[in-house]
This record gives sequence, structure tokens and C-alpha cells, in this order.
Amino acid sequence: MHETRKSVVRRAREPAFVDHYFRGAGIDIGAGDDWLGSYAHMFPLMGQVVAWNSPRGDAVHVKGVEDGTYDFAHSSHALANVANPAHVLARWLDIVRPGGYLIVTVPDEDLYGKGVWPSRFNRNHRVSFTIGKPGAPDDGTGARLPHSVSVLDLVAAMQPVAACERLVLLRDFYDGKCPGVDQTAKGVAECAIEIVLRKREVPTPRMLADEAIRAESAEAGLAACRRALALYPYRFDVYHRAMVQMIRWGVPAEQDRMWEEALARLPDNMSVRLYHCLHEIMSGRLQKGFTLREARLAHSEWRRRTKVQPPEDIPAWTGEPLVGRSIVIWSEFGLGDEIFFFRFARILHERCGAAHVAVVCQAPLLELFAASGEADEVVDIAHVADLAPCDYWVYPHAIPAYLSLELDGMQSCVPYLRVPEGQPLPVAVKETRGDSLKVGIVTRGDPTHENDTARSLSSLSRLDSLFELEGVDFFSLQKGEGIEESARYARERKNFHDLGPDLRTMAQTAAAIRSLDLLLTVDTSVAHVAAAMGKPVWLMLPLICDWRWHYLREDSPWYPTLRIFRNSWNRDIRDWTDVVKRIRSELQAWRDRLCDGAHSGERIADRLWRRHP
Repeated sequence: MHETRKSVVRRAREPAFVDHYFRGAGIDIGAGDDWLGSYAHMFPLMGQVVAWNSPRGDAVHVKGVEDGTYDFAHSSHALANVANPAHVLARWLDIVRPGGYLIVTVPDEDLYGKGVWPSRFNRNHRVSFTIGKPGAPDDGTGARLPHSVSVLDLVAAMQPVAACERLVLLRDFYDGKCPGVDQTAKGVAECAIEIVLRKREVPTPRMLADEAIRAESAEAGLAACRRALALYPYRFDVYHRAMVQMIRWGVPAEQDRMWEEALARLPDNMSVRLYHCLHEIMSGRLQKGFTLREARLAHSEWRRRTKVQPPEDIPAWTGEPLVGRSIVIWSEFGLGDEIFFFRFARILHERCGAAHVAVVCQAPLLELFAASGEADEVVDIAHVADLAPCDYWVYPHAIPAYLSLELDGMQSCVPYLRVPEGQPLPVAVKETRGDSLKVGIVTRGDPTHENDTARSLSSLSRLDSLFELEGVDFFSLQKGEGIEESARYARERKNFHDLGPDLRTMAQTAAAIRSLDLLLTVDTSVAHVAAAMGKPVWLMLPLICDWRWHYLREDSPWYPTLRIFRNSWNRDIRDWTDVVKRIRSELQAWRDRLCDGAHSGERIADRLWRRHP
């Protein structure tokens, strides 16, 4: 078709193109074999033009190209091949500098498409274009095609960041006597709509993010977020930054409308869809959030994190009656997730009437799960061939999508983990004086976790002020990252004891926790072990945390003995100073009260938790 070649003959005669639009360095998106740069001799002010074709990356994201890189961007007919033209047009404007131009042509749905959908001449087209027919696509009037895009609406959507300088229906050389023929194939007719947008001088997303970060009030911070969303409504990173600020200022409900708007503009963006689900769950709307999650994952290429796929010869459970039936809860995600969802073995028995509930889990949890007696059968994921026949299987995260759960009723399941018989008390605990407060410590999680930089402490030294407290002994349960530091602290401090080397199984970890008064931990699987046992847990959380801890709460609806110490807003997410100050004050006050009342003979842990539920 060589649409660019046709257009340059016309454009070379127009001063606006010669003197303004095609000036400086440019990019030709979807150039194919009809590259705009081939005609640079016709435009004296045109500089180097990069041809951006599929081998370099998709036209939607133009990955690797920085914002404001080019003086102009050009695309001929490529916009018809994408499902969300507004998103793509906004991205193309991002890579144009302020004052630069975006020049786009799209096929007209009548001149080129002959008013027929899908396109008879190009099966790659995912949408058709009209300048501004009345009505909505496929509204029954027949005016617009089923996937019709109004160019007027498209241009209006770009108005916050770009002014429209040109909008023309190119019908020169179109022969109305031959309506059934693709007149672009061999002739010189263009049969298209030409759009020229001039990038406005507006703040960049980074500038607006910095403005929100510097804000000293919720009003100023949210105003900066709203301005960013108005200017850049097709960028997920802008929505994500706004989310962080809404959590920072303690107004998570502000996200309700924001994520709905994000879904309307970016309906196929997987990150938007998942964050919307997570927001619903964190807001306490469990069934809605998990239902959305299941529906969206079912129609995506995203794969669940499981080491072995569930059996193909039995159906997945989607809420069918379970009375008298058998079901297996399948291994999914990390150890903490499997411990958290283990509670549903009992729920499927008691609420759903399941006759047999099996659980497939990762090896470190096998002994602990089996000893707890919550499931009829517990099988290592590496030995699923040993699993007894079941009527259904279900992923843990899918269960809340098919059960109506009252968030404030979930604590009744606890405790649901029990220490296996015969697990000895750690020697270091037995040798510690009986009147001291015994606090377990975990400061780091798996370094491969996507949020580990925020959730883990960079060093034990962050807690040095706690270790100075008299009458408190600390026991490190740390495994993996941080074990060398724990060993050094144990050598240097009399009230610091390193249990990590002696803990080879999760059952041994549970036994150690049972012997302690309190667990102080970051968000790791050990927190779930202690909380599921009903032991007092102080959880140190980053500002942006996992969905199960919800927004703003200092308690947990899932674990009655867990207390949350949330980190406050800080430009350095690794700074836990405020949290540690609060914890030191609480520990010191508890220790003092406990010492004053020690004559009663009551167990330290019992008094500890009753005073601070």
C-alpha cells in the first residue's frame, strides 16, 4: 500500500509539514518497508529518523525509549492494529518533547473499510476509525461499526497534554463509483484520517511525583496525584504512585474511584487488574476481590506459582456442594501463603461438609501440618502420586472466591498449628533465667521476594536500641540471609542467642516459638507459624505491604494474637527508626509492669497478651 510514500508527496507541498511538523529528530513507528526516513530529502529540516518495527519491540510500549526523546513521532496506519488506541497514542506522546509533534494517519472506516467489520482488506485491524459519527459503536443504529473509534473523542482524551493542530479526512482521488474496491492497494487514494498533535509544556510524571513526595499535607499530596492522573491517565506507574500517596496519608478509600478509572482506560493491563483486586481485598471486600482475581487470572497468560500442576483428570472446585465429597487444597506460592490458607482445611470440613480434605504442601511444612490434625491427609508436593483420589482440587487463593467470608470471623480458626510431639526445648532457652522476657527475632525474608527491600531489615543493628533493654533476652530464629550477623551478635551480646543453626525444620522452629513469650518479626513465614499457633506476634510492616494485613489496622482480622507495627512514610524505605522507637517503648513498659507484678506467679506470656491484645 505504501501509505507513507503517498502522503509525503502531498505533505512536501504543505509548509506546515516542511517547516514545523517534520523538523529535527524523529521516530517512525510501524514503518515497515515504507520508512519515512527514506523521504528525508523532501523535508530539509528533518533530522535522523529511527524506524521502529516489531523486531525492536511492540508499538504499544516502545520500550527503551525515554520520555521526551524525539522532536516528532510519526505512524502510518499502525494504530489500527491495537486494541486500545488512546493508550498507545498517549504513550507515543510521552516520547515526544514539549513543543514537538505527533503525526498519525488511520484508515477511515467508510472510505477504506467500506462500512464493514471486520475489515475485508486487513485482518490485522483490531479497531476502525471515524472522525465523529453520532452514537456509540454497535448501538443498533448502524452508524458506527462494532469496534469503531471516534477520532474526535481520541483527540479530546489527549487534550491535557497535546493540542490538536490538524484533523483531516483524506479523500483525494477517492472514486465513489467503486465503493467495493480497496482503492489504497494500487492507486494514489489515501482513504484515511490525518491527525497532528502538538505536545504541550506540562509537568512530567516524575515532576508531579516529586511534588507529591514533598507535600506536607494530605490535601497537597492528593492534589498532586489528581493532577498527575488527569495528565497521564494511561500510565500504570502514575496510578501506582498515587496509590502509595493515598496509603501514606491514610486515605486508602480514595483508591476506589481511581482503580475503577484505571480499569476503564486500561482494561487489558494485568497490573491494573491485579491491583484493583488487591485493593478490594485489602478494603475487606474479600469475596469480591478474590472473585475478580480468579476471573482475571483465568483469562490471562499469568501462571500460578506451584512446583507441580494440579491433576487434569479431576475438576477444579468452583463452589460446588462438598457434602460427602473429597477435595485437595493444592500447593501455591510461598510457605507463608500455605500456612495462612491452611486454616481452610477446617473450614471446608465444618462449613462445607467435606468428607475428606487433603492438603498438598511444600516439604518444610509437611511434619507441622500433619501434627496439627486439621487435614485428613497431608502430602508433599514432590510426592503427589501418593495422594488419595479426590473429587475436586482447589488453589488456596481461589477458596475465598467461592465462600462468603466475614472478615471479623476469621480469628475463630486460631490456633490451627500445633507443635509435633517430642520436639525438644532449645538449649539456649532452657539456660536463660526464668524471669526474663523471651523475645524471638526474625529480621529478613527471602531476598528473591518482590518486596523484600521494603519488608526486610538491612541489618540487625536497626534493633540495637532494643538489645540494650535489661530483663529481655532475644532469640534469633533467622535462617538464610543474615545468619552470619546473628552469629556475631550472639558472640558479642549476653542477651542475644542464635537459635538459627539448630532449626532445621519448620516443626523445630514451631517448638522454639512455643518456648518464647513473644515473636518480633518482619513479614515472613515464621510470622504465620507463630500467629497460627496463637502465640503473641509483633509484626513489623512496610508502608506498602501484603494484602492480608489490610489498610491502617494495628491488629489482624486473621490472627487474634498478632499486633502490627506499620512503618510510616519515609523516602528511605529501609529506615525503621520510628517503628523501633515504638517497639522499644512498648517492650520497656511491658517489662516494667511485668516486673512489678511478677509476685503473682502468672506466666509472663499470659499477662503480656492480656494487657496488649
